[in-house]
Amino acid sequence: ALAVLFECVGFTQGGFGNLLYFFLFGLVISLAVTSGKENPLLDLPGFHTLSESMGAAAKAAYPGYDGSFVLGSTGTPILGTFPWSGVTWTANTILIRLMILCLGIILALVSSILFDRFDTSRRKMGRTKNAASSPEPEIAPAKQTASQPVRLTPLTKSTSHFAFIRILVSELKLLLKGKHWWWYVIAGGLFIVSLISKPEDVHAFILPITWLWPVLIWSGLGGREIRNNTQQLVFSSAAPLVRQLPASWLAGFSIALLTGGGAVLKLSIAGDGVGLLPWISAALFIPSFALAAGVWSNSNKLFEVAFVAMWYLAMNGLPEFDFFGATSNGNPGFYIPLSLALILAAFIGRARQLQN
Repeated sequence: ALAVLFECVGFTQGGFGNLLYFFLFGLVISLAVTSGKENPLLDLPGFHTLSESMGAAAKAAYPGYDGSFVLGSTGTPILGTFPWSGVTWTANTILIRLMILCLGIILALVSSILFDRFDTSRRKMGRTKNAASSPEPEIAPAKQTASQPVRLTPLTKSTSHFAFIRILVSELKLLLKGKHWWWYVIAGGLFIVSLISKPEDVHAFILPITWLWPVLIWSGLGGREIRNNTQQLVFSSAAPLVRQLPASWLAGFSIALLTGGGAVLKLSIAGDGVGLLPWISAALFIPSFALAAGVWSNSNKLFEVAFVAMWYLAMNGLPEFDFFGATSNGNPGFYIPLSLALILAAFIGRARQLQN
């Protein structure tokens, strides 16, 4: 029900909603674990409903059981099986579950009120007013008969000139298009915080947060042409595979350099050469992953979900997913070759799109 509601509210339908939902999901799990016993209404997954009943049965079979309840962990002292007849359903337990069920129904009903996918009259009035206030230009009818051949103007030497810098600047403008002033203020604040913090804090907290901030920018790489229906223009340009796609990757890499520049300056000043290697590895990996995910999925959701999931797992101490070196060495020996493989995959995927 909450997922449906997110898809019916305007500002939560896109990438921001994906990130908000991910962290809201984590908050629900955290509240259930820490406060669900005292307040059963916060125990949406029903962890404590299970743990109290199952724990009593485990305690009877294993007197040394310490009462811990961890899903997916092998660190509990129980090494065998024990009989458990299931949850003892009391009136209070059933009432709590029914209240949570009613909450889901209420959210679904609210979503039905906000749902306007097929009702064009309920779109933003601002767009309608702007469209109404700006008169449509008069277009003279083309004097073209069926017998007249259509002639296409060939590309001249000047128009086919390889102006890579101009393409790179254009890709950067597309990535940053629509960002408000406060986005740059926060990014600049993170840059300054990186410079004035301790190197260990930069590793553990500041750099991961800094590179989480532009995730909605990176997610536009690779699939923007398909999503905006501009592939006919972009793919028909001169040599898009060796010109536009590298410029797109380099624009994403530039975002990593600009936002994470404070961290790299701090590490360089502190003489932390070991910490610079995972920084370089992550700066290569993020745009490579975003580009390959966008090209092959034609969507921004794959990168947003996968990147944030990896970020969350890394921040919770899983070194395999720690590509920026928050709790480990960053695994550059794995992520640098993976970045090269992802770039190759992006080229293969774009070549496939050009053939189609």
